[in-house]
Amino acid sequence: MKPLSVIAVAVLVGTFAAIAPTAGAGPGASVETVQVTFVDHSRGTDATESAPAQDQRVLATTITYPVGVKGPVPLVVLAHGNSGNPSKFTQLMEAWAAARYVVAAPAFPLTSNMTPGGSHPGDVPNQPGDVSFVIDQVLEMSRPKTGGPLAGLVDKRHIGVAGLSFGGSTVYGVVFNTCCRDKRIDAAVLMSSYFVQFPGGKEAWRHVPALMLQSDADPQYAGIAATYPLLATPKWSVTLHGSSHSGPFENSTDPADAAVPAITIAFWDRYLKGQKSAQTRLVDAVKAYGQADVENALR
Repeated sequence: MKPLSVIAVAVLVGTFAAIAPTAGAGPGASVETVQVTFVDHSRGTDATESAPAQDQRVLATTITYPVGVKGPVPLVVLAHGNSGNPSKFTQLMEAWAAARYVVAAPAFPLTSNMTPGGSHPGDVPNQPGDVSFVIDQVLEMSRPKTGGPLAGLVDKRHIGVAGLSFGGSTVYGVVFNTCCRDKRIDAAVLMSSYFVQFPGGKEAWRHVPALMLQSDADPQYAGIAATYPLLATPKWSVTLHGSSHSGPFENSTDPADAAVPAITIAFWDRYLKGQKSAQTRLVDAVKAYGQADVENALR
């Protein structure tokens, strides 16, 4: 286990009651959010034009979790895109947490909107390691005797990852590339995600359940959607009509804002909680939205 270094932990928001996250999933739990800074001393951060190299990787991480629920519950790690930030995903994170998931979202050292001098997408190959490190540290925080807000809450046997854009590239790496795959991960959500090559490894399309979401109005749609045939089963693809590249997933206004939480929660419920009926809920959520198409290959 890599060393845990928690620089700061602060409760950001009070408990609030959430509405039911999706039809058939039951009433939503109340949620809380904490900010934690993890430091990975085993790997460095490259220099940029605006900052010197560091011998560590600092990951300011937002953790949103359900309160007053019987644990343990699954963990989902969310990877932001280029010039992104966990603060752009509060609505989606709160919806997942209300559906009884612990959601951890790191701000990557060189691709967030807080990076000195601007984002450096060339650091994406290092981000799968960041995701694995965050999983390590959240599981450490959830040990029953730690006494913190996550003590006894996280189910280490059921872990999902999600990513937007270059964050989705990170998911491809940590799930499907021999360079950095983490076999603890049980399901993946790929939101407008770019498939990229990772140095030092090759693709291994193992049978990890995956859900792709993308918009046919996105200029990058063709390249994003082209990865679907490569994925092993079980796999799902939902194409949103008329949405932007990041709008359905971040806090910005988009026609699919209400549909994405329902669709993704149904996916998590099916593959992280084993609820077979959630498969029908996923299809129903797409139909209820009315501005999307869904396809799947389950065997």
